[in-house]
Amino acid sequence: MADIRRPRTAAHALGRRRALTTPVAAGALVRLLDERLGSDLRELWTDEDTVEFQVDGARAHDVLRTLRDDDDFGFFMLADEAAVDYGPGERFEVVYHLFSWKHPGWLRIRAHVDRADPRIATITDMWEGAMFHEREMYDMMGIVFEGNRDLRRIYMSPDYRSFPQRKDFLLPDDAADSPAAGVNPLERPETWDLTRFGDAAAVGVPASELRGDAAAEGEDGTALADKSRPR
Repeated sequence: MADIRRPRTAAHALGRRRALTTPVAAGALVRLLDERLGSDLRELWTDEDTVEFQVDGARAHDVLRTLRDDDDFGFFMLADEAAVDYGPGERFEVVYHLFSWKHPGWLRIRAHVDRADPRIATITDMWEGAMFHEREMYDMMGIVFEGNRDLRRIYMSPDYRSFPQRKDFLLPDDAADSPAAGVNPLERPETWDLTRFGDAAAVGVPASELRGDAAAEGEDGTALADKSRPR
């Protein structure tokens, strides 16, 4: 089998006393992955306590089901599910972290997702806890998890049209001009009414004065704002 160690910074730079090596204890898992999922694996490597490989997004659901249901794997626990954006013109990835009592190392699966049409199958049918993670990725990155029964925004308002964690998202105030699918944000600075933040906004001025209500005038007809203005 080819060397599957990932190149790393020199050990001394990481404050370690020894170089990073392929863990002997993970060898059985690496061999098992190669035997059972060899045609789906890309960039298989291991380092410290983690074994990682990449997979096409279209195959991710089937691969994850095998890892969970096959007794030789036994990866029953989904520890995390997150997304990575490699930048404009590049792919997205959905990253899964799995744990099994049968193997000493964590397992990380990186599923490639097409940036132009970011869709991938949900895993909520296997792990109910993935619901929050998938809603978060949908809200922040715009990745659609097909089959998720409750895929809706979790932070931004339902009518927000941008995806704030994409690398081609500019700034919230510029969301309408952002390549990250921004159309019209909820507010833009040029739409704010700043006239109410003049001198009348001094401490002690009633809200009615800021609204321009007639009741804001005193008995002598002098505006309360004038009375409250420092002399």
